[in-house]
Amino acid sequence: MNPIRSLSCIALALTLTLGAALSANAGSATAQLQYLDKTSYSGHLDVSVDLYDPPKKPGQYEAPKRYPAKLLFERPDRFRLVLRPGEKDEFIAVAEGGIVRWLDRATGISGKEEAGKVTDPLALALLGSAGELLRFSASKDLVLPKGSKISGARLQPNTWGSGVEEGLAWFSSDGKPIGFEFLLADDTKVFVSVLMFQQNVQTKPDDFKL
Repeated sequence: MNPIRSLSCIALALTLTLGAALSANAGSATAQLQYLDKTSYSGHLDVSVDLYDPPKKPGQYEAPKRYPAKLLFERPDRFRLVLRPGEKDEFIAVAEGGIVRWLDRATGISGKEEAGKVTDPLALALLGSAGELLRFSASKDLVLPKGSKISGARLQPNTWGSGVEEGLAWFSSDGKPIGFEFLLADDTKVFVSVLMFQQNVQTKPDDFKL
């Protein structure tokens, strides 16, 4: 599996479990994350992923690679990720029963692998449980200027084997998720913009097949 695409898959899988939903109660970003983690059993997202390669000099990141993407997920173990949907180089990854299968339309190459080998342990842990966010990742509200129209929370994963060093989650004033940032162990940075979300959608078995 292409490492860059695998990295995007990690970021998106994290997004779906760290708060990709709408909340009726704006306020503390940590409280929103906990609420969303407890109440989301499935979801459909349109997102944009910006991937920053590790900097050649500390703190000096070059322009990111951008991936439009669609994600469908259903707890405890199913998701469908499509990068560059509708394009000739579309990439599809589906997961179910602990197995991830993928198809790269640019090359025609397909394959499969155990989910644990291509998805971050933190993502798998959160996807597989509901209401367990703080068990796998500590969360703390960010202190923002008074009157700020957004709220944010810093996430500190404590899941063994996770390649995520830290994360940030951002919400609008009405409780809608607007973005997530992740710093990985190799200094790669990932920013996920949430463009659309539908919570607790009806899924079909074929949704998670190539």
